[in-house]
Amino acid sequence: MIKKIIAASALALGATALAATPASADGIYDSPFTSENTEHYVSAFDPAAYGTRGSDPLIISPYGANQPIYSWSFHGQGQTWQVDPAGQAHLLRSIQLPAGSSTYTFRTISVFDPFTVLDY
Repeated sequence: MIKKIIAASALALGATALAATPASADGIYDSPFTSENTEHYVSAFDPAAYGTRGSDPLIISPYGANQPIYSWSFHGQGQTWQVDPAGQAHLLRSIQLPAGSSTYTFRTISVFDPFTVLDY
């Protein structure tokens, strides 16, 4: 009886493994919750960041806003990263600073983290 149970379990496991769909090679970049947001960021060293683009999020990065910036968000959790010229994704750490006299007005500063390479 034990042999029949083991054989049936092995058969079911094998059928499940054959029917499973393969993992996507593109991963998070194909997710509907991931978007490229490069055009929304302005370098903190760009004079326009304090003039015409004064409401856009700032980025402090060795690449400025010249390399792709992606964001992922789902149910209040999210992450932002920048892809370097070698194709590695680096985490951008966000800081919210009060801006202006309004209590609920904030400006985001995203800081490039060279030590956190994401596996995307």
